[in-house]
Formats: sequence, C-alpha cells, structure tokens
Amino acid sequence: MGLPITLGRKGALWFGVTGLLFAILLYLADLNEFLSSIGRADPMLFAVAVLVGFSSLLVWALVWYRYFRRMGIDAPLSRTVRMFLSGHFLNSITPLGQFGGEPIMAYIVSDNTGTDYETSLACVISADILNATPFFTFTLGGLLYLAAFGSIDGLLLDIAILSVLIVVVGGLVAYLLWSENKALGAVLTTVLNLIGSRFDRAESVVESLKERVDRIEDAFQEAGSDPRFLATTAGFSHLAIVAQIVSLYFVFLSLGIEPDFVPLYLIVNLSVVATLSPTPGGSGTYEVAFSALVTLFFPVELATAVTAAVLFRLTTYWPGLLVGYVSMLTLQSRPTPDGTEQ
Repeated sequence: MGLPITLGRKGALWFGVTGLLFAILLYLADLNEFLSSIGRADPMLFAVAVLVGFSSLLVWALVWYRYFRRMGIDAPLSRTVRMFLSGHFLNSITPLGQFGGEPIMAYIVSDNTGTDYETSLACVISADILNATPFFTFTLGGLLYLAAFGSIDGLLLDIAILSVLIVVVGGLVAYLLWSENKALGAVLTTVLNLIGSRFDRAESVVESLKERVDRIEDAFQEAGSDPRFLATTAGFSHLAIVAQIVSLYFVFLSLGIEPDFVPLYLIVNLSVVATLSPTPGGSGTYEVAFSALVTLFFPVELATAVTAAVLFRLTTYWPGLLVGYVSMLTLQSRPTPDGTEQ
C-alpha cells in the first residue's frame, strides 16, 4: 500500500495554526500552572481513562466490520480494525481530513481487500455517517436538557445553532446518498454533460466519469437499503460516546475533580463540533473549545481545564494516531486468496 503523506504549504499552514492556538492557550492558562497540574494527575486513574477512551475507536472499527459483512467485503475482524486505525491516522494528520478523509480510507479498504473502489467508498462513508450520528443525537439531547432545565446562551447558543445546522445538512446528504431517487447522481451527471458539451476532447473522460458516478450511486443505494440495519448499527455506535464519557470521568478523577454526569455528557458531546475545523484532527480548536466548556461547567482554573483537555485527547485521539501508524505499516502487503501476504 503506497500512500505518500505530503503536507505542502497549506498543510504546513494549518499545522502552524494548530501550534499557535496551543501556544495562546498555554499562555493564557500559565505554562507553569499547566505543568504543575499535569504533574498532580494520578497515573493509575489516567491509565484507566486511556484504556476506556481507546475502546471508542474499537467500537467505530466494529461498525466498519458490520458494514463490510453486509456489503460482501471479505476482511477478517483483525484486518478491519487495522484498516480503520490506518485510515484514522491518515484522516487525523491531514489538514481538512475531517471533511474529506474518506476517499483515502476507501483506497485503503480497496487496496487491502481487492474490493472495487466504489463499494469501498460507499461502505466507508456510510459507516462514518453512522459513527458520527451519536455525537449529534447526544448533543441535541444535551441541548434539549439545558433548554428545559437550564439556559442556552453565549457559547452554548453558538454550539446549538451549529449543531442543528450540521444535523440538517448531514441528514440531507445521507438521504441523497442512500435514497433511490438518484437525485445526487442526476445533478452530477448534468454537470458532466455540460462539461462534455463544451469540450469535445473531454467526451471520453466525461463518459468514464458518468459510468463511475452510476457505480458509486448503486453502491450507496445498496449501503443504505436496509433501514433496520442502519438503525441497529447507529445504536451500537453510541457505545463509543459512552466510552468517551467514562474516559473523561476518570480523567477528572485523576485531577482530583469530582465530576457530575450531566457536565461530562455535555462537554464530550458539545466539544466535538470543534473537530470540524480545518486544523489536523481539529487539534488546537478542540482543546480551546473543550477548555472553555470545562470552565463553564466546573469552578476550576483555566490551567486545570487545559490539562483536562490535553489528558482527554491523550485517551481518545493521540493513542489512535500511534496505533494507527503502526497498523498502516502492517498493511503494506495485500492479502492473497489463500490468506497469505504478498
């Protein structure tokens, strides 16, 4: 599997933005206070947080496995987990990867299973839609709770508006991808026909692209044709968020903070909106939003809130990068029909 990782100027720019956000955050929190807070963390409780937090990635990998079995992709569970973690690694280190890492992940699946790219892409995107669903169902549930028993203003109001917008857009995209009306494919075909009518030399390329659009559309219709499967798989993926809430509980305990369930629930789910930023893996913006939410719900200093943000990312994000990189190295060879590597 050859996937060159090149950053370019734009990539370097976004990594620079990430570093700048971290620098500003640590400056505001006081670096010495931050380091002191890190030093006070209980290592045993934090180790439990790491184990529980990492399990959320395994839940998402199992969603992939369920989709592979449904779509007839022959991949054992162990290899599916490695493919998911490899894709997670590439998706997380690539600027703007949160908006378009699925084509890379689909290439990994296609290259390692011998499945056509169109089916692989439909599986990956469909599974990722289901894996993203819990964040927004939990987020909307939390916002409804606040509206009923508290108040929504300031930062929470901004997050509420953005969350609703994402749910509406995401739901529309999922419907267009999975529905049988072929509306999305028709729009793409119309655009390609316009291009072909203006550039005679592009006719063969346009026809090839139209055939690929048809194949991708058919694959997505198959991926979304069983509502019961979609509902049960989306329900299963909610376990990943439960694992993250439990992980944050142990992070707070390691820092000597007595956590309540409702603030933990809200912090984990509301802060996910910040991962949609163009920085790699949402780094920098996520920690800023997470720290702000911690200070909003708990009477702690900013240094402690930043420490909680960094430690939480060390349970749910950074371990996935390390294991994902190692997994990617193990996928250099493609399996042969007899199960051996070549």
